[in-house]
Amino acid sequence: KRAHGSSTIGECGFLRTLNMATGGAAAMLSRRVEEFARKSATAVRLEDLYRWGQGDLSTRLKMARFLHHEVAIRNAQLCKELQLLPFGLAATSGVSAVIDDFSSYVATLAGSPEPRTLEDDSAFTLLLQSIHEDQMDVVRRLGEGVWEVRTALGETGYEAIRSEVDRILDRFFMKRIGLRFLLEHHIQSAKARPGVSGIIHSKVAVGPILRAAAEEAQELCENRFGEAPRVDVIGDGDGDSCTWGLGSLANLDLSHNRQFTYVPIHIRFSCSVMLQNACFSVARKHGRASSSGVPLPSVLAIFSHGEEEVAVKVSDQGGGIPRSDLHLAWTYFDRPLSQEPTPQEEPARGRRHTMPLGSGIPPGVGLALARLHARYYGGDLVLKSIEGYGTDAYLFLNRLGHNCENLPQGVRVSPAMRESSISEDNAIRLDSLVTTNELEAAFLA
Repeated sequence: KRAHGSSTIGECGFLRTLNMATGGAAAMLSRRVEEFARKSATAVRLEDLYRWGQGDLSTRLKMARFLHHEVAIRNAQLCKELQLLPFGLAATSGVSAVIDDFSSYVATLAGSPEPRTLEDDSAFTLLLQSIHEDQMDVVRRLGEGVWEVRTALGETGYEAIRSEVDRILDRFFMKRIGLRFLLEHHIQSAKARPGVSGIIHSKVAVGPILRAAAEEAQELCENRFGEAPRVDVIGDGDGDSCTWGLGSLANLDLSHNRQFTYVPIHIRFSCSVMLQNACFSVARKHGRASSSGVPLPSVLAIFSHGEEEVAVKVSDQGGGIPRSDLHLAWTYFDRPLSQEPTPQEEPARGRRHTMPLGSGIPPGVGLALARLHARYYGGDLVLKSIEGYGTDAYLFLNRLGHNCENLPQGVRVSPAMRESSISEDNAIRLDSLVTTNELEAAFLA
């Protein structure tokens, strides 16, 4: 595996040109951020998070004091990781803006008092909520940074580093998922609800989540293409007549009366991505078929509760992806942020399934992030495609035990059970950004 210092396209001249094009070197971090970045982040077990989210005031205050320190550490480590990005990425205005924001979170947390009372916790929760909401623009800004580099290098130059950039972004976004999990969990656990601990729900109903995501996907598709395919949801016995010739399955209950503990907002995100890509692909492939009285081919979403996992399959007849190009469906930021393909324009190469997730989300990021959300708990998102016909997307969701107890092995070795430090000794080094241990390789390969 090639190290950053041995570029195949002439590293020294390449970096000089790129730094000139992107505005120079990355900004220095404050001493406070550097100090927090050198500290050890703490792995938090899902069992503990579930218990803390349902605890009394004393337990909540302990969790708040832990997060007061932990969130600052994780933000600082993300700052350092961004500052050390190779290929001129750290010097771009988009990445620099994200570093500035993350640095400000560290300063704000370090300057605020540790929560000791109920009133302190209320104020701290509002602070976490403001940080959580402020981070919504991170994806767009990182996309701007990637396109600054891509424009400076040209398509041929960027292709030489694309796989490493994608791997670096996978690592960054996986760590960000862990950070946002902690933020959202504490925010949501402020309100006690039966069978719910923060963002972890004891009894997740997949059918309603899929149907809500399908309605959203159809609405977005109609707004963009003027029409949308029907989406049939099968698996909980509540389906209508199915247009895939599977009418006998419409009322099939595949839940097998099994309880499913999981994080529903993460399921909704991944299912929304899958269904939007499916609907967009069908509408683009079969365009205006309905004007001649022929309905668009429908999309099928079927889910089943197994003993170890819950699986969701979304099938479309959107033309498929060439097998040689299928890996490109997982690349980040396929197009400039201001340039989306027109309804009549074919997506480039294998990137049919990289449409934007709703308005304001950069093209070419939905599937990659949806896969990371599944892999965070040891699951996965897989595409199987028949070129000229359509694509099947499989989402595998590991059960989070029974109320996060008796967790399966796949979850116990997942990123959800590990801390966010960049290397085992928490040293922030350039080579650590593209060096993975065996466990990380299993999830990011």
